[in-house]
Amino acid sequence: MGFMSPRSPGPDPELEKQRAAEEERLEAERQAEERRKEDAERKRKANLVGQRSLQDEEIGGFTGFRTQKNMGKSIRY
Repeated sequence: MGFMSPRSPGPDPELEKQRAAEEERLEAERQAEERRKEDAERKRKANLVGQRSLQDEEIGGFTGFRTQKNMGKSIRY
């Protein structure tokens, strides 16, 4: 009665191939995310993000904002 239980089927080779392919895809995705994070950190550290990164070295003093020439003066004069 309970002595002889049916044996479970062996592992499906097609399923094993799918699992291996999925693991490979996940590992590649993980590595790409790590590379993206490292690149973003490198750009942040080297100040390569934003307007300042696009300026030439000759425009060193230009910040992109207009200076106020009438500081403290009335604008009617």
